[in-house]
Amino acid sequence: MTAPALARHPRGLSAVAWMPWAIGLVTAVDYFDNALFAFFASYIAGGVNASPDELVWASSAYALGAVLGILQQHAWIERLGYRRYLALCMFAFAAGGLGAAWSDSATQLALARGMQGYFVGPMLGACRILIQVGMPAERRARALKAFMVLIVFGGAMAPVAGAFLVSNFDWRWLFGSTVPVAVSIGLLVQWALPDLGDVEPHERTAPHHAPYLVFALAQAALQVVLTRTHFELFTGSPALVGLALAGLAGLAWFGWHQWHHPAPLVRLHALRQPGFRVGLALYVVYYYLSTGFSYLLPRLMEGGLGFSVGNTGYFTGAMSLATGLLVFVYLRYSARLARKKWLIVAGFAIAALASAWLARVTPQSGREALVGPLLLRGLLMLFVVLPVANLTFRPFAAEDFAHGYRLKNLVRQLAISFATSSVIALQQHRLALHETRLAESANPGNAGFMQALDGLTRSFAALGHAAGEAHAMALGTLWRTLEQQATFMASLDGFTAIAVVALAAGVFAAWQRQID
Repeated sequence: MTAPALARHPRGLSAVAWMPWAIGLVTAVDYFDNALFAFFASYIAGGVNASPDELVWASSAYALGAVLGILQQHAWIERLGYRRYLALCMFAFAAGGLGAAWSDSATQLALARGMQGYFVGPMLGACRILIQVGMPAERRARALKAFMVLIVFGGAMAPVAGAFLVSNFDWRWLFGSTVPVAVSIGLLVQWALPDLGDVEPHERTAPHHAPYLVFALAQAALQVVLTRTHFELFTGSPALVGLALAGLAGLAWFGWHQWHHPAPLVRLHALRQPGFRVGLALYVVYYYLSTGFSYLLPRLMEGGLGFSVGNTGYFTGAMSLATGLLVFVYLRYSARLARKKWLIVAGFAIAALASAWLARVTPQSGREALVGPLLLRGLLMLFVVLPVANLTFRPFAAEDFAHGYRLKNLVRQLAISFATSSVIALQQHRLALHETRLAESANPGNAGFMQALDGLTRSFAALGHAAGEAHAMALGTLWRTLEQQATFMASLDGFTAIAVVALAAGVFAAWQRQID
């Protein structure tokens, strides 16, 4: 789209002014939804009575739907144009939100999340590509600023909004609340965007039905393997080994086909660029760290330190919003930093410091002990993902940029899915370990345990309870304390693992010359 095309916008200059914000709000819904699901995963799982491995299926279904949607994103745009495609995705995401809110089982939730993933998963790539190829250069910088600001604050608002909804309603409102928002944004897109992107039938990309089907089956097989290997031994299951081999073979054939096809679904030639490969690797680590923080923080604060869900969400959200304000500083001064590599290295160092700090909190810690690490955690996007984005896609022209960004978005969805499943599996393993060790000490041979049991029993008996009832209540109280201690210790283990990953990423980034 050219500047004259914007001037001839059928709905006037007011629609032109709203266009960057409409695009940014679509992407903000994606970030808000991902942060909401990760932060309140335990409440969602409890609402549908899902075990940890069943909750992972919902995350995997979302990732599978997202990658399939990203592969078909270009075909949808060629047929509908950006305006109708983005609006359709918002309306379909709202419908999926209703399905998730009405879910009564893990299977229903997985199906609804898969639908949401298909329609909202491609939005980051579609909107970023639209800004790059659909807006004139003189308006692009302002549109990118709106785009980045809404991404930052979309993710930061998720804990605050979710805390309010869970505290005052129930888990279903986590999904139900997004329905009117998505519908409103879809209507705004319909009004603010002009018709662009659609092409004549003879100019459209071939549908690639067979490669798409092979990719879908291969990706589904690998998602099954990824999900199950966290809960059962991979080498001990011939079915998992067979699925893994079939999935890898399918992906290898798909990659070979797309590499040699003149008009592929996703152009893989961008991988020839060393800077692009390094950028993708750094993106993977960032999404892993971000998802890990989002899952572990509520587990630590609520399950380990005894914070209420409201206090956890409001406090975490406030810290994220406070650091989010620094995005304006970054946008103003980042152009003056010639060597952004050391900004990225510093970002991973900050992530490692925040994780190590959180791994050393005590059971008596209050809010004041969490302010520092949460503020540091909020800097991760500014120090890592924004400079990585600038360096990764800088060499690409418009068409190569579109294909490269779609490939990056595929990697993003897979990284988030892997992070969610692996962090949940790590937590379940460490939780079971700590519960077992603590339970071993809860026996008549432990004088401290027996003293605490006797003291609680006498306290309940003094309140008028019968002896047997007072003893049972005392045991229940001690068991809840044991569970809280185990959750606290498992959370600390999780943050220790994140610190190790962040340190390794910092060393890797410092070693790379392609991003200097």
